[in-house]
Amino acid sequence: MALPGAPPLDLALIEQIAPLTLTGERLLAVPSLLESLFIWGGIPPGWSIGVAGNGAWSMAMAIWAEALGAEGWIAIVGAPDVNLVTAAELGVRLDRVVVIETPPTKVWTTVVGALIEAFDIVAIAPGGPVGLRDARRLSARAREQGAVLFHLDGARSWPTAVDLTLTGSTQKAGWQGGSWQGGSWQGVGDGHGHLRARCLRIDAVGRRAGRTRSTTVLLPGPDGVLAPFVEP
Repeated sequence: MALPGAPPLDLALIEQIAPLTLTGERLLAVPSLLESLFIWGGIPPGWSIGVAGNGAWSMAMAIWAEALGAEGWIAIVGAPDVNLVTAAELGVRLDRVVVIETPPTKVWTTVVGALIEAFDIVAIAPGGPVGLRDARRLSARAREQGAVLFHLDGARSWPTAVDLTLTGSTQKAGWQGGSWQGGSWQGVGDGHGHLRARCLRIDAVGRRAGRTRSTTVLLPGPDGVLAPFVEP
């Protein structure tokens, strides 16, 4: 609560000095085009992030590529159909990726807990609802180990709120056939052309978001990677 006569809180200033509260902690980098979605411009160790909507897994992969760099490791649990070709195109080092089929229900928590202790990022797609006690235990372990949990189902199976949820939605306008027309994909005309890029709006909400944040990018861009979106 502000003291009587004190000036109102400046949220922009608070966001500028917020990184000082993370002294001694290593932020995981994110693509520069997505930095505005994160209150500290990166991912603090121990966070839980959900991805949902259009292009959800592509969003996650673009972030993984930057966050893992050349040395980080990621375990993907319960998503055997994850498109590793797309991951590689977005910059993820496949020699640092371990894909694990959904463990049996009775050992799911044990398996994920062990992975949290060994990997920088653990991406999960549970086969069903996760119990409250198990979720709290895994979240606590992630904070202790400094691992980041990515919820590939948008955290729908998670009984507690995650730190941040990124939701993608395709835009209703884009460049097509050299002109500005309707549609989320660029490069396709009336029965001709090739898909070149997808215009994607990403909204970030959550208990650690500070406020609702949004940005619009091309994912994929014309070169197959994350690219800036420029309105005409």
